[in-house]
Amino acid sequence: MARSAQNKPDEGKRTSLAQEAYEVLKRRIITTEYAPGVALKEAQISADLGFGRNPVHHALHRLSREALVEIRPRKGVIVRPVSLDEIAQIIEARLLTEPHCAARAASLVSQAGLQEPTRILAEAEREVDGERRIEKLIHYDNAFHSWILKTAGNQVLEEVLGQLQDRSARSWFLSLSDDGHAQRVQEQHKQILRAIGARDSDGAADAARLHIESFRDTILKVI
Repeated sequence: MARSAQNKPDEGKRTSLAQEAYEVLKRRIITTEYAPGVALKEAQISADLGFGRNPVHHALHRLSREALVEIRPRKGVIVRPVSLDEIAQIIEARLLTEPHCAARAASLVSQAGLQEPTRILAEAEREVDGERRIEKLIHYDNAFHSWILKTAGNQVLEEVLGQLQDRSARSWFLSLSDDGHAQRVQEQHKQILRAIGARDSDGAADAARLHIESFRDTILKVI
């Protein structure tokens, strides 16, 4: 028993390092610092980040389960390429589920619950023209959509769509050539929140649908 108790701090440390490695690697993939198709070598990543091989190994396997990297036998790990087919499937999945979640959020939200998304959109507004704006706006975009999913009250959809958000976030960087994209996203988020705040389930679903369709149209123009 004493041996088991002694091991617990080390186990916690390993878990913490694996989580930290996962978060750093995911951010670099989503922001395309690690470009689609690039090979990732555990030893090099460990040296660059200052982590041991084990946390990096676990992080890469977790990212593989989330379809952000591919582990190829005898070839190593590569950042999963972004394909039109994958983007189309992600958008289809979002269109089938996110309007429903927005409608659910409109029917379940409390007045106090509206404070968090209002703050998120206000903070995002200040970043539209700032430094590292796309990386920061992705953060706020994920925060806003996560709030909708959490408010909708379906944990399974929250987990599944959360992964889709991460996979589609890389496409934000493909839309950089469209200067108006970030501002349009802000306005669309405000429309969704207005409908949710008004407890207008149909309006929230319609606004969410238009938001995803706009994202699709922007991506298709620049790929």
